[in-house]
Amino acid sequence: MLETAWEKYATDLANAMSEAALVAKYNEIAADNKIDLTAPANIVFARDTRASGSRLVECLTAALDATNCKATDMKLATTPQLHYYTRAINTKGTPEEYGEASEKGYYEKLSTAFKQVMEHVKTKGHLTVDCANGVGGPKLRELVKYLPGQSQRGIDITIINDDVHKPDNLNHQVCSLPCSTLLVRC
Repeated sequence: MLETAWEKYATDLANAMSEAALVAKYNEIAADNKIDLTAPANIVFARDTRASGSRLVECLTAALDATNCKATDMKLATTPQLHYYTRAINTKGTPEEYGEASEKGYYEKLSTAFKQVMEHVKTKGHLTVDCANGVGGPKLRELVKYLPGQSQRGIDITIINDDVHKPDNLNHQVCSLPCSTLLVRC
């Protein structure tokens, strides 16, 4: 994620009319922001299930190689997972170490927090999550394995629209349920 102030720079780079203009803009941004281009950069990225994802990753890795950046590809991930991975990588070996930079580490961190919050709470009812056939479907399905069920002070979750094997299904025929059913979109 870029800070809002950096979005203008991204737009300027994307709209450069030539390779020379791109390099000039890149160097101008670095100079204006006092960025030491000799210092190592570490980029953490992931993708979702859209058909364009593989091509975007190819373009990104080519750009990162051209700028001598170290890159960590976390493969398919949700935005919250990517935030977690980035923080875990950036704090590794420091007193603020946040956790293991892996999918398992993310699920364990989230489930531990959930269990603490739910320690004195009794749930009732049911939660249906419409994943709109995006990356959140299989990721939520995996997270549920780490969460306690309703009988253990957890939550009863049903996941719908989690078919990521057909990219054209993304956001196709998402669910409309009666108002008495709690529905969350991910």
